[in-house]
Amino acid sequence: MTIVVEDGSIVSGSNSYITVAEFKAWADDRGIHYTTDAKITEHLYRSMDYFESLPFKGVKHTKDQALQFPRDDLYIDGYSIDSNEIPKEVKTSLFELVKIEIDGDSRLDPSEREVLAEQVDSIRITYKDSQGMKRSTPALTQAIRKLIQPTTMVSRA
Repeated sequence: MTIVVEDGSIVSGSNSYITVAEFKAWADDRGIHYTTDAKITEHLYRSMDYFESLPFKGVKHTKDQALQFPRDDLYIDGYSIDSNEIPKEVKTSLFELVKIEIDGDSRLDPSEREVLAEQVDSIRITYKDSQGMKRSTPALTQAIRKLIQPTTMVSRA
């Protein structure tokens, strides 16, 4: 499958916001070097699967566009983002997501619970109360938080 980049003009068949070359340049600038373009492409597609599932602020510019961006009614840091613009935070988020995916900490893989104790006879396992956590990166958190809807906590009386 060929990467088709959405540039804000509603590109037909788009399936990414970044190219392999853009990712490699970003990674090289940070002293990170990865192997083959094919492997980067695989991880880019998985990162896009996760990214596109997020609850973004604003609304899609058209109902028929292939991806979630460009969007209308999107504000970042108090400023309106043009409906023909792909915010830099989108690309930054994807660069970080691809890196995390390559490093083996996919956002699409289930989190395993931490085992506190095991017992062989009578097969007894004790798990930590909370579910395992995915490793996070501040750069990903910083970029994505500006794009997605805030989560709301529902209090129970």
